[in-house]
Amino acid sequence: MMSDVPIRRLVVSDFRRIEGTRELPFDAPVVLIHGPNGTGKTSVLSALELALTGEIRSMERQSDRYRAHLPFLGQSYATVRADVAEYLQAGAPGTPLTVNGARLEGTPAFNPSAAKFYAERCYLDQSSLGRLLDLYQAREGSEQSALEKFVNELLGLEKLDALRTGLSDANDFRLFRKLAAGVDESDREAKAAATELKERAALRAKIRSEVGDARAATLEAISALEHGTTKGGSDMELIEFVGLALKNDSTHAKVAAAESLHQELIALGGRISALLGRPTTQRIEETRIALAAATANKEAWETTVGVKVQEWEAKAQAAGADLRSKPRVAIEQATSLAVKELETDATVRSQAEATGTKLNAGRAELDVLHTRLADAHEYSSALIEGLAALRSVVGASNTCPVCDRDFTEVGQHSLLAHVDTKLAELTDHGQQLVTLRDERDQLAALVSRLETEHAQLARRVLSADKQQAVEQRHANLVELTSEVEGIEASKLNGADLTRLVRDLQQTLDDLEAAASEERYVRSELDRYAVLLGLTAEPASDSFQAVSAELLETAKAQVAHLADKAKQYRKANVEATRLAAALERESTAVQCLAEIAENKKEWDDRVTEAKRRQGIAREVHEAATQARTNIVHRVFTESLNEVWKTVFTRLAPNEGFIPSFGIPSATKKTFDIKLQTTHRNGEAGGPPQMMLSAGNLNTAALSLFLALHLAVEPIVPCLVFDDPVQAMDEVHVAQFAGLIRLLSKQNDRQVIIAVHERELFDYLALELSPAYEGDELITIELGERAAEDDQGVTRHRWEPDIAITN
Repeated sequence: MMSDVPIRRLVVSDFRRIEGTRELPFDAPVVLIHGPNGTGKTSVLSALELALTGEIRSMERQSDRYRAHLPFLGQSYATVRADVAEYLQAGAPGTPLTVNGARLEGTPAFNPSAAKFYAERCYLDQSSLGRLLDLYQAREGSEQSALEKFVNELLGLEKLDALRTGLSDANDFRLFRKLAAGVDESDREAKAAATELKERAALRAKIRSEVGDARAATLEAISALEHGTTKGGSDMELIEFVGLALKNDSTHAKVAAAESLHQELIALGGRISALLGRPTTQRIEETRIALAAATANKEAWETTVGVKVQEWEAKAQAAGADLRSKPRVAIEQATSLAVKELETDATVRSQAEATGTKLNAGRAELDVLHTRLADAHEYSSALIEGLAALRSVVGASNTCPVCDRDFTEVGQHSLLAHVDTKLAELTDHGQQLVTLRDERDQLAALVSRLETEHAQLARRVLSADKQQAVEQRHANLVELTSEVEGIEASKLNGADLTRLVRDLQQTLDDLEAAASEERYVRSELDRYAVLLGLTAEPASDSFQAVSAELLETAKAQVAHLADKAKQYRKANVEATRLAAALERESTAVQCLAEIAENKKEWDDRVTEAKRRQGIAREVHEAATQARTNIVHRVFTESLNEVWKTVFTRLAPNEGFIPSFGIPSATKKTFDIKLQTTHRNGEAGGPPQMMLSAGNLNTAALSLFLALHLAVEPIVPCLVFDDPVQAMDEVHVAQFAGLIRLLSKQNDRQVIIAVHERELFDYLALELSPAYEGDELITIELGERAAEDDQGVTRHRWEPDIAITN
């Protein structure tokens, strides 16, 4: 029996009110925990919940930072560990959970499903008992309440609700077509095909109207042609008739020829207008006489005055005048150039003479410097060499090696000192030689520059012949200047004579051309009259009238042919429009047939979809009816019955019995309300309004037990923290009997913590082992925990000696 319980042991260290490490055994069908307030009963059960599930729900509802307050005061962390049955384990057995501030490290003892079942249906903490009914009905946002989740789990309607949810859209075809694959597309395509069929039918009607209009316009156009008419036959025969007429059409060439003739007549009219403004034959003779006289005058001028002008121009050109400008300007420019040339030569001569004088003076001074420099160099070199040789011979003696005299006779110093003084003086003379050389070099550079400048000036000086030629040219220009006024007048007279002869010759040419133009115009008028079918004999004074008549006839012919060509073009355009309309009509008819076939295909699919929708609707209605039956059966026969049984067992004298209000079975989720019903069958209000505080706790406790018993337990245990609050002796006795029944007959491990000593002793007596293998563990906190057994006592079943004997 001991090995079958789900919870085996709890080890807790420095957790809330528990200082140090405590190991508490739970491997018995019933475990009773006792201790005065503040000794750690709730801490033990909270540690057990944390070790099993990894959280403490009652604390988490108060603050999400509750883990920071779990370690014992002054300790940085706490540890808990629970040993459970193997089929409930989540990880390696014996692994502790460590709470360090807000962190939780380790793996809970229970697997996720067992941990959820324990937290919701096995453990009833002290703080939740008084408000259990409210907690069960509370919801956050759109989430289900805890009571709704329990009921859904109890009913097992997940698959049925999933079926109803999946088929709910089948009640409305607008939703159903989005639910089933291809239905929405089929419905959309069927409607689109119907719309397109309607549009195409309207388009075909419009095209048929266009065909009729094009046919009428084509018949109207060919009626004006000279190829007969066609009233019968099909549209294609009409189009072929127009094509044959256009093939034999020569109007275009005739129009071009008529327009060309009309343009030629317009041009001839312009020539006739110009001819009428030209002079007569009498003017031609007068012009010839005037031309002969002008020519004679020009020839006379050329043989007399012209010869003099040519001679003057020859002299002017020889004197350097540029006769491309006027004579006066040319002579003045040439004279100015000659004068400037003479002035420049005089200036250059003067500069050359001055430079020659400077050059001669420089050369003389340079010769003197050369002489002085040679003499000084010769004297200095010989003397310095002799004195240097003499000094080496003299030594310390004052006797001259040349004259053998004693130097002290003539001087105050020694001979050697005298020689040294002379050598120093000669050194100063050498510096003077350097100065003479610098002066020589500077003077030589000046003489060289003057020689170069004098040579350049000499080259620019005119020779005697050239100077004489320039002076002669200047004299000739002065002479020509005196004649220039007469020459200019003569040249002007000659130019006038030449221009008169040229103008008269041009006038004579124009007059003679006019005479030939008249003959040409007369022949052209005759030719155009023949082309236009007229028999006019134009006279010279009626050229303009005949031209106007011919022009009007040609214009009328162009208009007639252009109108005829327009009719051909119109017939071509209308026949083309008729052919295009017939082609569009054929395409539209074919398209209508295709769209109609396509629409039928999509309509068949939509019809099939609606048939299947009907089947889905029937299945949905059947699932709804089945759900309704299940809900009513479970609430009336199972859940409410279990709650009623547990509650009436705990509170046999209470008149109002709490129960679930049966929710609407057509909804996916339950909006469950708690109510009460009197024993006489009369409906009452909610439990919070109809029950006393004690019976309200009893209702909550009985509801908790009912929900635990309503399903197959994942974790077969019940854990209570002081569950008999505000209960009288009758309720306590009934509770003890119920717990005994759950433990002994329903195989539930029961763990209960109480603070009253009398209640603890009573429950220990009532829940004592009743048969072989049965066991009870009592755990006493507070002062008993300091004893050798740490307040833990195992009560095993022993046979009654009085009965056995």
